[in-house]
Amino acid sequence: MIRLSRCSGEASMTDTALLDRDEVIAEALASGRSTRAITKELRVTTAELDAALERLFPIDTQARVRMIKSDLAQINRLTEIFFLKAVAGDVQAGTLTVKIWERKHELLGLDAVQRIDLQIINPPQEVPRHEKIRQVIERLTGRELQQPNDGNRRPLDDDSAVDALSPSNRD
Repeated sequence: MIRLSRCSGEASMTDTALLDRDEVIAEALASGRSTRAITKELRVTTAELDAALERLFPIDTQARVRMIKSDLAQINRLTEIFFLKAVAGDVQAGTLTVKIWERKHELLGLDAVQRIDLQIINPPQEVPRHEKIRQVIERLTGRELQQPNDGNRRPLDDDSAVDALSPSNRD
């Protein structure tokens, strides 16, 4: 088992061996071997493999920003090359330039979907005042009052009430 030296001086042999083992792990991962196969081949524990991966590929805020900046530099270089070709008339280069721009905006978070979900909520229908009064009278008297009608025992709704009271229907 290879151990990391805690000395504060020069790098010891174990530090060099640890770095070499980390490089072997990186090459094994890049070649497509599984982490299980790597632990068996190199006779390391899962915890040691995890520690090596953390040293090789640190995932913290600074590392993420560093990766984004590196990717942006490469994307900008590609954009320059393919944009010039697109302006010269190469349709495929133009399509690729647009895709590169999309990737750049995605990387920077500028492609956030702006979507508004509009929900129309109808307020609950409030019982009209005259209905509330009628309900209170019915409750107090213990009997049901007659529903308003048009004189022919048809209940009045909003439209028929207006029609019943209009001057043309008074004849």
